[in-house]
Amino acid sequence: QAKENKPFELQVTPAMGIFYYGFLHPKAPFNDKRVCLAFNHAIDRKKIVEYTLKGEGIPAMYGIVPPTASFESKGYNFKALKGYTYDPDLAKKLFSEAGFPNGKNFPHITLQINSGGGDRNVLTAQVIQSMLKENLNIDINIEILPFTQHLDKVESGQTLFWRSGWTSDYPDPESFLTLLYGANIPANLSDRSFANPVRFKNAKFDSLFSLAMKEVNDKKRYELYTLADQVAIDEGAIMPIFYDEVYRLIQKDVKQFDVNAMEYRDLTSVYFIPEKDKEKK
Repeated sequence: QAKENKPFELQVTPAMGIFYYGFLHPKAPFNDKRVCLAFNHAIDRKKIVEYTLKGEGIPAMYGIVPPTASFESKGYNFKALKGYTYDPDLAKKLFSEAGFPNGKNFPHITLQINSGGGDRNVLTAQVIQSMLKENLNIDINIEILPFTQHLDKVESGQTLFWRSGWTSDYPDPESFLTLLYGANIPANLSDRSFANPVRFKNAKFDSLFSLAMKEVNDKKRYELYTLADQVAIDEGAIMPIFYDEVYRLIQKDVKQFDVNAMEYRDLTSVYFIPEKDKEKK
């Protein structure tokens, strides 16, 4: 306000990260995909991002793979994916078909979230708790655990419904879809499941994912990954909430410091224009 701050350039781009809720598929009530789909259609992702997150994020209207330009340029057809719409009537219909008309007979379950992350985890959980109550007439408890304890219970199959997230460490859809690959599930529920904690297993998904991993042509490989992502959506594999974004403030003196979804910082072409040189011009 005193005009003493230097002007900055704001850089924003979709990140290779997703914030989602997990279902423990081998156990009731989430062993019925209609329950998982009802949960997904009962929440308003756009409202969560706009009002709860104050615009910091992208509503997860697709699947588990974040909609980044680098994926799309290689053949990942996000626009062809039919993701989850906010549709309370459909949610109620699916819930009723699963045996829970107006929430009747649905068990009391807990949404387990981890501490940390500022207010984002708690506020998002509270809004979703309210939306599930309003649209499905069910009561969801919220339990906050330290991250290590939270992760331990998730990986060892001790929680039904939980907050999770994933940020890729390499730019490929495989990094996200492997979280749903059936071969990553251990034999016993009590055994730790690191790569597929939701323990989602679907023959069609696994077939498409396996073919994609063997495919050397990027375009064909990305087409197979897109098809696998759609299967995961149709089966209610997870409950995607929003995709992350990269935010950076760059001083105006800094040039050619491009932002990207991986936050990979290539400094080889970065240069500066000092103030004194600007004055000469």
